[in-house]
Amino acid sequence: MGTFFSRAILTAVFLTLITSLSAQTPLLPGKIEVSGNTHFEWAVSDTNVSRYFENWTDLFLSKGAFRLGLRFEAHEPPASFASQDSVTGFAHRYLEFRKGGLYVRGGNFYSLLGLGLVLRTFENRTLRWDSNIDGLKVEFRHSLVDLQAIYGKPRKTRLDITELGKKNPASMGIRLPALAGGEVKLKPLSSFSFGGTYVNTGANASDVTDEHSQRGSLFGELNLKPGSLYAEYAKSDYPDASLFGVDGEAFYASANLFWGALSLSGEYKYYENFAIDDGLLNNPPTAIKEHLFTLMNRHQLIQNADGEEGYFAGLEYPLIQGGVLSLAYCSTDNLQGNMLYEDLYGQFEWNEFLGAEWTWAAGRQKDEAARYYNFVNSTHYAINDAYSLKFVYEHQHARVSARSDFTERQYYDQLVTLGLSKAPAWTLSFLGEHSTDQFAELDQLNPDQTSKRKHHYWAGGQLDLKLWDRIDLSIFGGTRREGKICIGGVCVVKPELEGAEVTVIARL
Repeated sequence: MGTFFSRAILTAVFLTLITSLSAQTPLLPGKIEVSGNTHFEWAVSDTNVSRYFENWTDLFLSKGAFRLGLRFEAHEPPASFASQDSVTGFAHRYLEFRKGGLYVRGGNFYSLLGLGLVLRTFENRTLRWDSNIDGLKVEFRHSLVDLQAIYGKPRKTRLDITELGKKNPASMGIRLPALAGGEVKLKPLSSFSFGGTYVNTGANASDVTDEHSQRGSLFGELNLKPGSLYAEYAKSDYPDASLFGVDGEAFYASANLFWGALSLSGEYKYYENFAIDDGLLNNPPTAIKEHLFTLMNRHQLIQNADGEEGYFAGLEYPLIQGGVLSLAYCSTDNLQGNMLYEDLYGQFEWNEFLGAEWTWAAGRQKDEAARYYNFVNSTHYAINDAYSLKFVYEHQHARVSARSDFTERQYYDQLVTLGLSKAPAWTLSFLGEHSTDQFAELDQLNPDQTSKRKHHYWAGGQLDLKLWDRIDLSIFGGTRREGKICIGGVCVVKPELEGAEVTVIARL
């Protein structure tokens, strides 16, 4: 715990430095511009598993076409949130040059080839995901062609249990074998482009061969006034199928059609043996409806690009003045034809009803374990030009199937958020949740491992402040339920909280 608080003090020093610089002219001798930001999250809880400390502090020095970037990180993550070690030190450093259509960056960088079938490395702090590559990236943009070339070693975002807990872990993380690749995109017409991607990597190479696996894709995109179309086909090739399994194949297509006020959209995916290094190095499109409401988001699809096929269909239409109807359906099966995930969703937004903005949503989600019925009401009412009220009510009924790894049961969850805001200075919110799930909490258990309580409650208050146009401060106090968070098919379990949580984002 001493280390925990020492990192908190260290972050406070960095935060003080950033905020003090914000009041000064951001120039060094030689007209070098200084900028930076810090992101700090700290939770103190009665529950050991939900105590955590996270900090990302960036410093940028710029002069002309050059920019130097440094990032200091300090992490004491909760055990259930992400498979990462506790580390302190400089995690990113890079030098970049940008002039006209040329961009060169040496050091840590991220890359997207195509739409992520072949390669997508990215950072998402909500998911505690950072798959940056340490190496060299060169891009060239022109009216007729876009080029990208990369080389480097990717960071392993999720560690195996044997890799955790080692003494003095590297602040830049464990690195996967080097990869090299790139993308060529030709743009003969303003409405049409096509190209290809390629990556050669040792991430899946065996101990008995130095041959590297390789993968590539071809893609095309058409954008016209009535709509748009995108398609990408990818293949992966392994030098020894007996060691690595069969070669992989992936296909993704999306289309949008605009007919007057009506908007139609559709997606199709087919992924076979295409989770590159267990999905750490690519993140192809999910072809599902991404939910922002908490209860529905907890039960979204966890992507498995090694074996899934599915589609998405969506519709939007303004039924009345100020009122828009949205409908969506998506389904994903494994390659044996068994259903993995299904979602039927409808939403109506009306911004001219009783002087408030309303959103009503209903849906049905289904996965291998359970079926969920959902209902949401969201109301935003402007009291005057400065003050406003927001009320969100979420209700979910679950029926869990009887299986060897699940107990057959029915329950419902309810979530309420009530907030008062004074724009743009502050928001004060109450957050409460109620559940009748017998496994909602793992204390006070019966002999059959179910809870002795029929009703479970979590409640807390949150204050969000904007200070000096440079600092966003969020303070939460109370209890919060453990729950899954999903973005783009990547999911983590956010731990329960019994105590306080502070988040600070400061910008220079």
